[in-house]
Amino acid sequence: MVWSVQQRVFAVRRYFENGESIIQTQRDFRTNFDIPRHGTIPDRNTILRWVTAFNTTGTVLMKRTNGRNRAIRTPENVDRVRLDTLRSPNRSVRLLLGSTNQMYVEF
Repeated sequence: MVWSVQQRVFAVRRYFENGESIIQTQRDFRTNFDIPRHGTIPDRNTILRWVTAFNTTGTVLMKRTNGRNRAIRTPENVDRVRLDTLRSPNRSVRLLLGSTNQMYVEF
């Protein structure tokens, strides 16, 4: 389920106010947002993930990454990869790129 920012903030705030009690946080969540008895509420791991995100980043927003960061293709980077391939001709370009953190360069 997709939880709103308001719901995430409420859950994290209640978690700390309730002395880090997951059960009480879930009860307060259900009461505050008028969720019926068998309605969906955040489970233990979801609340703990929000709390961890808040403690590490200071926000409850889930920032998604689209994979690893890619290096910018500059003449210096191209030359660096070219020199690395000349130094280690038997090593694959893929391994060289992993060790130098460069993006793929065609020769």
